Amino acid sequence: MGDNEFVRVATKADAKDFYRLWQLCFGDSDAFCNWLFHNRFYPEYSVCLEKEGEILSAMQGVPYTIRVRGKDLTGAMLCGVSTHPDHRKKGYMHKIFTHEMNLLNQKGVTLVVHTPATLESYFAYGHYPVADAVYIQGNKPIEVGGEISFLDKAQWRELYPLYEKNIWRRYSGAVKRTEVEFLRKCDDYASDGGICIVLRNAAIEGYAFVYSLENEVICPEAVANHGCYDALLKEIFVFAKSRQVSVKLPPDVEVSSEWDKNVYPKGVAGVSNIGEVLKKLEINCPFAVDIFDPIIVENNGIFTFKGTKTDDDPAMKVEAGQFLRVLMGYTSLDEIRPFVTILNQDGYDSIRQVLPKCKCYIIDEY
Repeated sequence: MGDNEFVRVATKADAKDFYRLWQLCFGDSDAFCNWLFHNRFYPEYSVCLEKEGEILSAMQGVPYTIRVRGKDLTGAMLCGVSTHPDHRKKGYMHKIFTHEMNLLNQKGVTLVVHTPATLESYFAYGHYPVADAVYIQGNKPIEVGGEISFLDKAQWRELYPLYEKNIWRRYSGAVKRTEVEFLRKCDDYASDGGICIVLRNAAIEGYAFVYSLENEVICPEAVANHGCYDALLKEIFVFAKSRQVSVKLPPDVEVSSEWDKNVYPKGVAGVSNIGEVLKKLEINCPFAVDIFDPIIVENNGIFTFKGTKTDDDPAMKVEAGQFLRVLMGYTSLDEIRPFVTILNQDGYDSIRQVLPKCKCYIIDEY
């Protein structure tokens, strides 16, 4: 590392510098940044690279409980990974990423999830896709009877049961938010002009937070009960009044063929403590796995499915990040076969059987 250049854990006093770097790199509004740094800046989970008194690169972590195969894991979400435009391509990201992941390991965090704009940027650090998202896009003019129903802040609490039932109880990789954390997320959308549209029958059956712009309507979060997504989409398109629309939905929702539907990988994850992930998942398998990790030393070694290191002969060898994709249920073991060295075929087959795929989705960005 160059002279007067070092990576360190952030402090509360760094908030203004993190704010300026965030806004320079992402162009978000003052209203959103003011809200974000008041509510979501956790310096003890964040790192920065400083040179001659100036923060040139930063990465923020937000602690959350992450659901994986129905189990609660101590996790974090990464956001605000940024380097000053004048100081890019100097290897700063590798330095802060390595520091951040090891910091989270020391703090007892087991895994991290995030939804970067360019997923491939993180593959070199062992962070790979673990969730898809469906995008409904178009500018279809739709007219339906009745008025569009909106929900103001005083009523947002009514949405939490929908989020609980249809998101964190349903998908591996989802943040398990308390009601308080959910309401904070709603505030997140509102801070930058987000509006809440709801689908009402006898009760609220779905909701969508949308940003209404001059030429488009963007919906980063839409949640509904089974069989209600088509009706919720119609509400959004009616609201758009023929403007271009983009709606993010869970990957397994059933919607009519009338919608322009595309599926993309939209969430990645990395493991900060493979032993704890294995322990918490409580998977019953007598075979061991040889894990290697280029970022976190503690993740290297032969592990049992109880999360302990062993001297037993392993059934296979695999990178920690690739194995996490299987542990979370996004891919099968056979789907990452090019990244696996089989050392015991019976053991490999046994591990494959105890790790079936499951539904994965990461709805959040902060």
